[in-house]
Amino acid sequence: MNVKLFIIFVCFTLFIGFPERGYAENSSAAMKNQTDNLISLSDQVFHYSIAKQDKAAASLLNELSEKWNHSLDLYSEKEQQVIGTSIVKLKVLLKTQANQQEIADAAASLRLGFDALQNEGTPMWKEKRSDIMKPLSRMNTALKNKKQEYYQYELNQFLNEYAIIYPALIIDGQPDMVTLLDQRITTLTNHRLEDITESKRIRQLNRITDDLNRLFKQSRNGKEENTMGFMPIIGGIVVTVLAYVSWVRYTAERKRRARIH
Repeated sequence: MNVKLFIIFVCFTLFIGFPERGYAENSSAAMKNQTDNLISLSDQVFHYSIAKQDKAAASLLNELSEKWNHSLDLYSEKEQQVIGTSIVKLKVLLKTQANQQEIADAAASLRLGFDALQNEGTPMWKEKRSDIMKPLSRMNTALKNKKQEYYQYELNQFLNEYAIIYPALIIDGQPDMVTLLDQRITTLTNHRLEDITESKRIRQLNRITDDLNRLFKQSRNGKEENTMGFMPIIGGIVVTVLAYVSWVRYTAERKRRARIH
């Protein structure tokens, strides 16, 4: 096999072996465009909600819901369930004219959920780190000072803030870490009124704090990792081609010199 035929063979192998990559890139571009549009709409819904313009928020939410339902094939089943649930929740709150803070929190949660669909940049839910961690710190202080009412109040604050980022965590967080955190928080809240020693509650809080810190520090799994997994394959093929070309040239040069001598 000569050099030209070998290179053609390699190119053909790449074309046949990785046809899905071109499709994946097109699909990824379509997904990014659609996600950007959905994020823009969810951002408008959020701003109308915090401005207490419920009718405008409800109208835009219906438009957002229609666009989301027409783009479900671009997203995973988990993402469909999480976003779908968040949309329904906000619709119900707007329809029943619920407490304005509840509406604003649900709109913020939906906004963070849509943002979590992106595979690049820093997710918005990480900007809520201070809002999540401060109540935990104050709960710890309240326990040490034996102030149960203060502890219960801060626990409610923490649960409210956690509920806001929860959909985004489900979408963007590492599943095993989120599951473990859920278990710890459920244990804490289910036994919140039981007579448990301060030292045990503090240990529970410290574990939750550690879990949350790990989640806030995690990196996003985006296209970079897929590219990094693909590059060694390409690199290996390129090296093989270059090595073969060098070997062919070397043997040809040896034959040429042998004929001369």
